[in-house]
Amino acid sequence: MTEGNWQRVAGRTHQRGFIDGALPMLVKRAVVAQAVLILVALWSYATWRVYSDKAETLESARHELRALAAGMYVHLQAVLNDSLGAARTAAQNIEANGGIHATPPETAAELLARELSVGEYVRALFVMTPNRFVAAVRNRDVQMLEAPPAWLQAAIADKRSVFIGNTIEDPIQSDQRAFPIAVRTIDRSGATVWAGALLGVDALDQLYETMAIRDGALSVTSTSGDLLLRVPMPSMAHNGRINVSDSEVFKGAIELAAEGGFLEAPSPFANGTWIYAIRRLNDYRLAVSASREKEAVLQSWHDRTRGLTVVLVGISVLFIGLSVLLRHFINRLERANTNLGQLNAELESRVAARTNELQEANHQLALTNEELEAFTASASHDLRSPLGTIAGQAGLLRDDLLRDDLARAKPDVIAQRIDRIQSNVTRSSEIIDGLLSLARVSRQELLNERVDISALARTLVEDLRQQYPKHRVDCSVESNLVVNADPRLMKILFGNLLGNAWKYTSRTHNARVEVSCTQATGGVVFSVRDNGAGFDMSRSQRLFEPFQRLHSTADFPGVGIGLAIVARIVRRYGGKITVDSEPGRGAIFRFTLPAAVVSSREVVTAMTSHDGRC
Repeated sequence: MTEGNWQRVAGRTHQRGFIDGALPMLVKRAVVAQAVLILVALWSYATWRVYSDKAETLESARHELRALAAGMYVHLQAVLNDSLGAARTAAQNIEANGGIHATPPETAAELLARELSVGEYVRALFVMTPNRFVAAVRNRDVQMLEAPPAWLQAAIADKRSVFIGNTIEDPIQSDQRAFPIAVRTIDRSGATVWAGALLGVDALDQLYETMAIRDGALSVTSTSGDLLLRVPMPSMAHNGRINVSDSEVFKGAIELAAEGGFLEAPSPFANGTWIYAIRRLNDYRLAVSASREKEAVLQSWHDRTRGLTVVLVGISVLFIGLSVLLRHFINRLERANTNLGQLNAELESRVAARTNELQEANHQLALTNEELEAFTASASHDLRSPLGTIAGQAGLLRDDLLRDDLARAKPDVIAQRIDRIQSNVTRSSEIIDGLLSLARVSRQELLNERVDISALARTLVEDLRQQYPKHRVDCSVESNLVVNADPRLMKILFGNLLGNAWKYTSRTHNARVEVSCTQATGGVVFSVRDNGAGFDMSRSQRLFEPFQRLHSTADFPGVGIGLAIVARIVRRYGGKITVDSEPGRGAIFRFTLPAAVVSSREVVTAMTSHDGRC
């Protein structure tokens, strides 16, 4: 198969692998989307149904309470009509005997007692005028007074036709309560006569107990806020009058329409919110209500909701499990269908790995060639001068020895020649040591440890102070400079830069050296600044090459290998180094170390910390 055909087949295979890989992904997304939509729809419907069920439950309870309130309304109206009807009949009989003032009290009481055949809830019947009161009690007692009792005094001033009084002590049983109801009548002389009855609260309680509802209450309240009747009656009912005019129930009932309605409010006698169905007896200035605690009404709804939630959770878990199982089968299908794609990817990765290895080898070869060129240049140039000097001085000594002039030569001339030989041997050794250091920096295996640059720089500065005690330098090292790198190379890098700064400030008054870092777009930039001799930037093109110097050895000694080592270390960490300088104004070296990972937290700390003095 030709190369072109192989490429076409490989292209078709790769495309088919892409389709085979994309299709299962679309299916999986469709499965997830379908599962989410179904679950959202299911839970949305369930939520709507739960709230609809709640509304229906409350509406059913309101309907039940409305029916109970209507039944109590009809029954209480019948009781009141029956009681007042008996009182009116007794008043008419008294009027037929000449009226309340002309009829003897005993006769009036007897006529009242005849009408006590109505229900047990009528505890007494009475008639009265502003200056006469006659009452017949169910236990056959008779009360005759020259003026109405205190609990009926309000009826005299009341201009309405029907009077409802507050609860008082039952005339038959003192531990029970009763409330008066009276109707205004006019006798033949035109005088106002009140005919009424005392209705026993406990007897009415027993009457309405058959209508009582679970977790609810039936009550009768006057328009003035007095609670006349409640089933079940509060425990404090017989300890005195109960007024609910300050309750939210009574205030809300006043705002309802004339025929009544519904309201929800806290109960004056129980905890929680209650639902009230209220009907008004406007002719009697009374209101009847049937009520239930809202939470009790909703208890069945809560039970149904919990059951529905359990069922929905079970369905959701089952559905999610089925979806996960389906995704698992799709994944297996995807793995089965992508074998060819994996082979292609493996082949491509192998090709890429081989390419990277080749590029790395080319890079290493280029570095090696560069080092060989540097070594060749230094060997041919830098070593030529000291070795030539050594050879020349040694030749002169030999010639003198052959001519037998050595004994006649001056000692200082011989010593000078020997000194020149020694100094050039020393310089050759320094050059060779520099080449060895440069080679070690390029080839030694890198360590990866946490290096505190701030502490390292302070240690190097202290060593320089001890080495040059007469050279006073004001040194500033920024705190919290931390990298992950090889501590040996970091020591060599900062040792060369600080050594250079120390050397080139040796003739500067108020010498100063700073070590700091800044946050730039490409990362952290370290800098070493001095205010020493400086140099002309037009001569700095080959500053970081081995044995390149911008000052004479007489002014500042050295072999010119330190900055080349610094540049080699920076390059090993994938960074760049630059320099800015002016003659007499010092120099600043800036460099980056991208491969030396810096802790972001510690860099931020370094950005905000103060300089450390050393």
